[in-house]
Amino acid sequence: MNSPFDPASAKSRLLELIRERAYRDGLDIVLASGKRSDFYINGKKVSLHPEGLWLIARLLLHKLAAHPEITAVGGLTLGADPLAAAVAALSFETGQNLKAFLVRKEAKGHGTGSRIEGELEPGEKVCILEDTVTTGGSAKKAIDAVLEAGAEPVVVMTIADREDPDADAFRREWRVEALVTLSEIRAR
Repeated sequence: MNSPFDPASAKSRLLELIRERAYRDGLDIVLASGKRSDFYINGKKVSLHPEGLWLIARLLLHKLAAHPEITAVGGLTLGADPLAAAVAALSFETGQNLKAFLVRKEAKGHGTGSRIEGELEPGEKVCILEDTVTTGGSAKKAIDAVLEAGAEPVVVMTIADREDPDADAFRREWRVEALVTLSEIRAR
């Protein structure tokens, strides 16, 4: 893949991978938000796949080019971990040089007791990463930790937006940009 990066082709291929590996319909499942759903998007089935993670990172970096003020990317562990690492690694190659950070679900009980791994400076502008947005609850936990550290979340970027109306309040408060939406995944 040494040819120039084409975001439209990359998104098209990412949609194929999501449909093949991550999207399941006709289920009865309880989501992290506690909501019941008849479909599931398991972002890790794509973010832990070599081509999938490469596509996600490149597409996120493409979107992040519109936010030159952002110096770090990260989010709540576990969903954001591969995304933050891949974006940081590839950002060196693109010249964007973004740091990665990870937000623990709870402060660790030893050492510094920090909820954030990675260095965030007060006032630093960051992007919150998420694999799938349903209500925005996981992203909000990451946002709260980042704000507590004195950094400033600028945008939330996600692999997939489930387009759940329960996220409307979250979307009004925070800018959310998705690589793909549920409507796009379902459109064949």
